[in-house]
Amino acid sequence: MKMKALYALLPFMLVSSACSAEALSDKVNAYFDAQKAVEHQHSKESDVTNLLMLLTPDATFEHPRFNAILSKEEYKAGLLSYLGQYTKCDIQVTNIIEGLNAVTVEYLHPCVDQQGNTNEKENKQKLVTLFEFSGEKIKRIRHYF
Repeated sequence: MKMKALYALLPFMLVSSACSAEALSDKVNAYFDAQKAVEHQHSKESDVTNLLMLLTPDATFEHPRFNAILSKEEYKAGLLSYLGQYTKCDIQVTNIIEGLNAVTVEYLHPCVDQQGNTNEKENKQKLVTLFEFSGEKIKRIRHYF
C-alpha cells in the first residue's frame, strides 16, 4: 500500500519540483538584470546593493580558472570597482539547465567600454555559470569560463 501511495504522489512531486526550478530561473534572470544595472555607465552603489540582496549572507562567488573564492563582502568590493567602467553590457542567455536547488546558464556577455570599444572575441565567447540556492536566495555563483 505504501508503494502505491508513493507512485500516486510522484506526479505531484515532479510538478512541484518543476515549479520550483522555474522560480529559481526567475531568480537568475533577476540577478542578470541587476548585474546589467551594475555594468551600466550610470551605475551606482545602490545598484550593487540591489544585486547583493539576491544573495544569502554567506554567499560565495567562485571562479575556478583563477582559483578565486570570494565572500559576499569581497564580491561587493569587486563589483564596486566596475562601476562606470562600461557604457553598457548585455546578457544573452542561450541555454538554461534547472536542477535541484541549482540553475546552470550558458550565455553571451557583450560589453562596450566608455570609449565605445568592444572586444569581439570576448563578446562572442560562450560563458557558463552555476547558481546554487538556499531557499530563494543565491548561495553560490560559480563561473566556468
